[in-house]
Amino acid sequence: MDDLLRTAEIACDRAVKAGAEFADVLVERGRDLSVSVEKNAVDSTEARSTASVSVRAFVSGGTGWWSVSATSEANAEEAGLKAAELAKGAEPDPDFVSLVGPASYPEVAGLYDEKVASLSAPEVASWITQNIDSALSFASDAIVSGWAESSWRQAALVNSLGVKATEQATHASVSVQVVIRRNGDVGSFYEWDAARRLKDLEPGELGARAAAEAARYLRSRPIRTATLPVIFGPLAGRGLILGLCGAASAEDVQRKRSFLVGRRGDRIASEHLTLVDDPLIPGGLSSSPFDGDGFPHKQVTLVDGGILKTYLHSHYTANKSGEHNTGHATRVGIAPTNIRPKLGGRAAAELIGEVEEGIYVVLGNPSPDTASGQISALVDAGFKIEKGELTYPLQNTMVAGHALEMLARIDAISSDYRKEPGMVLPTIRVASARVASGEA
Repeated sequence: MDDLLRTAEIACDRAVKAGAEFADVLVERGRDLSVSVEKNAVDSTEARSTASVSVRAFVSGGTGWWSVSATSEANAEEAGLKAAELAKGAEPDPDFVSLVGPASYPEVAGLYDEKVASLSAPEVASWITQNIDSALSFASDAIVSGWAESSWRQAALVNSLGVKATEQATHASVSVQVVIRRNGDVGSFYEWDAARRLKDLEPGELGARAAAEAARYLRSRPIRTATLPVIFGPLAGRGLILGLCGAASAEDVQRKRSFLVGRRGDRIASEHLTLVDDPLIPGGLSSSPFDGDGFPHKQVTLVDGGILKTYLHSHYTANKSGEHNTGHATRVGIAPTNIRPKLGGRAAAELIGEVEEGIYVVLGNPSPDTASGQISALVDAGFKIEKGELTYPLQNTMVAGHALEMLARIDAISSDYRKEPGMVLPTIRVASARVASGEA
């Protein structure tokens, strides 16, 4: 990737010569293959090569951005010049201190797989078409939609303080939505798989699994509005956790648009909740040696026994607040990487078995509104729990409440979990939450 580094250096040097006090440059190239399916047939196939130079220039803290979709030296020169010109006209920002300085970066294995990078369009298409077949083998009336994709990417990040960082990565994923319609009734379900390495991808049986689950959601029924225990399955629980992480963005906190403003060091959840963000997991879907600023990645504990230990920082927000940089910058903001909850001591089946009456949410996104903390989430797929058993599928059901109340009422996290590369997705039980039905 020496040529990418050289291109980034050219753009960076040009920005500084044009008057930028600081500059950083990201140069990328890659390839994307994608295949989409609608109503049991391939809808589109796309192969796309990408290349770009993106420059950030700073003058008195004011920022100028310029990007071009080509990586020639002439394009790099142009991008550096234009970014500097925009920075000169930008509003000064007294909170800007500096860019990240040079550092050594950790080794993170398993981020690039030549087998993924060399995949052909027919090979990627076979992942989704075999899932049409597997869904139809379970239910001949299944209607399948979805997509499959593979990509590779190479990147070089350079700044005017001497940062030089490179990365190459691959990604592959398959997503399947199955709908079954029978006698005016509808059942649907969604499944997916994703990986950095081909050996970690298991795309073949998603269609059959999604069809089997879709059939379970036929004959769904509404329930009465009530305050009940709510158990979030692995995929739904992830929405609650990621919503909390989003609110922990220092950018949103500093702009007073997060429900976690002023809560660092406070108890924001029950003692059952511990969250560790680990960007160094080999083969992790969100793993990387450095963040979007070029700051070295490291493991960070976000919540420890219910206590909010830190906000998620970029270099800018850390300098602004006088706190430690956690290495969570992206090129457009702040985001978590591989969030991993600490597991409990009992299996999900035991957590369900202890509930006299409640609901089990299989699919849904109980992510709180970042500013208010309010949760109002549709249960896309779920079951009523009666006497410790999953009974009938739910219809027109929502879960509502405030995030801090719901987090405080977490009374168990399962010991078993769904595992995806870099992810640990356990079941989360909330002792009580408002459950509302559209039929109530």
